This record gives sequence, C-alpha cells and structure tokens, in this order.
Amino acid sequence: MKSFFILFLIFAIIIAIISITSMFLGDVYNYSIPGLEVIRYLFSFSIHIALFSVAMIFLWKDKLSSTLISLGVPGKIGNNIEYTLAGLFSIFVLLLVFGIIANALGFNDQENVTDKVNSLPFYLLIFAVLVAPITEELFFRAFLVPRVGIIFSSLLFGVLHASYGSVVEIIGAGVIGMVLAVVFKDSKSITPCIAIHMLYNLVSIIVMKLII
Repeated sequence: MKSFFILFLIFAIIIAIISITSMFLGDVYNYSIPGLEVIRYLFSFSIHIALFSVAMIFLWKDKLSSTLISLGVPGKIGNNIEYTLAGLFSIFVLLLVFGIIANALGFNDQENVTDKVNSLPFYLLIFAVLVAPITEELFFRAFLVPRVGIIFSSLLFGVLHASYGSVVEIIGAGVIGMVLAVVFKDSKSITPCIAIHMLYNLVSIIVMKLII
C-alpha cells in the first residue's frame, strides 16, 4: 500500500510542476492561458495530495484497521466531543486576544483573507471544510508532531497559509496549529483535531461570506 502512496506523491509533484510552469509562463510572457485560475487551484490541490501522500507513507501500518487504530480513529465519542469543544473554545479565545492586540498595534490585515475567501469558487470552499482538514491534520499533527514537536510543526502550518497575503493569518494559523498539536498529543487521536479544523473552517467561511 505504501507503494501506492509513493505513486500518489509522484503524481502530485507532476501536477505541481505543470501548474507552476503554466503560471510562470503566463506571468513572465503575458500569455493568456485558458483557465489560468483553475491551474492555480490545481496547484493547491496538488499540495494537499502531496501532504496526504507523505503522511500516509509513514503512518500506514499493515492494513487500514491497524492504521486507524494507531491514529486513534474513531476514538471514544465522549472524549472526541470533549476535546473538540475544548479545542474550539481555546482557539476562539486565543484568536480573539490576538485580534485585539493586532488592532491595537495597527497591523491587522485580516481583510486580505476575507477578500481571498470571497473570491474562491464554491467547490473550493467545500474542499476547505471537508478535505483540507483531513490532509492537513494527517500531515501536520499525526505525522509531524511526533517527529519535530509542537512548535516547529505549528510554524510550518502557519507558513502554509502565507498565500492569503496576511501576516495575521500566518500567525493565527500558527496559534491554531499549536492548539491542535496539544489536542493531538493529549487525546492521542487525530479525530478531534479533524473535527476542530472542519468546524473552525466552516464557521470562518460563514462569517466571512455572510456577515463581513
């Protein structure tokens, strides 16, 4: 099965190279490439495929059942609910405090994130809620945290969000990454991390699309 994930990773790399080359030609030579925005989104998809593939190459056990057990999936319902609620509460409190500090210092550029999200097609928003949390949690928490620790994995998680063009988003994502890493280490399960990530993305998108 690991051979399959290696092939999946190679496929993701090929897609990423094609996407980058197309975007480079379009930007440098001012070529009008049909579907350039779709190509940009394809690059994002390839990143998530790569994250998932790398994680599973190292996390996969002999079979699916043993892999799920090692990841704490599905885990105990009561514990999942407890950790999910505690994690969400911690994230919203920490981001509220961070937002207040950012506003006080005058460097809150959260509007860049709002503009970016509002420009995304509906299918990418669905992807952000249902798929991205799974790929990111498997890579950054299940794979990276046991190997490089909470701080470094959270820093990398923040850097992953640099495409939004917002310093606040990068720092905020790093904070979220730290909370999720703590939840993963304490619960010994990736389930509450995925649930927290999905719910946070859903709430954030609703707020940015309907309220702001």
